[in-house]
Amino acid sequence: MARTTSDIVIGATPARIMDVIADFDDYPSWATGVKVAEVVSAGADRPEQVHFELEAAPIRDQYDLGYVWDGDRSVTWHLVERGSMLTSMDGSYELEPVGD
Repeated sequence: MARTTSDIVIGATPARIMDVIADFDDYPSWATGVKVAEVVSAGADRPEQVHFELEAAPIRDQYDLGYVWDGDRSVTWHLVERGSMLTSMDGSYELEPVGD
């Protein structure tokens, strides 16, 4: 299992960053290989399950991710409907304000 971790500083509030993360309709315009990102089920504030169609050579697959949102602090996701190639996918974003 591969695991990656990175830290970046973004000149925006955590709320604005979470709004971009939750804007799945826009993913095909900026997320490499994502051809479709369609909300399957919406929660009270943000999507709970999203269907993806990915074409990122050599991977071509369809799968659904389930999301758990903790306000503007964090979001975690996991594979709920596996594809033909992907058998596992877990991840998270954790946001912390720094300075101004």
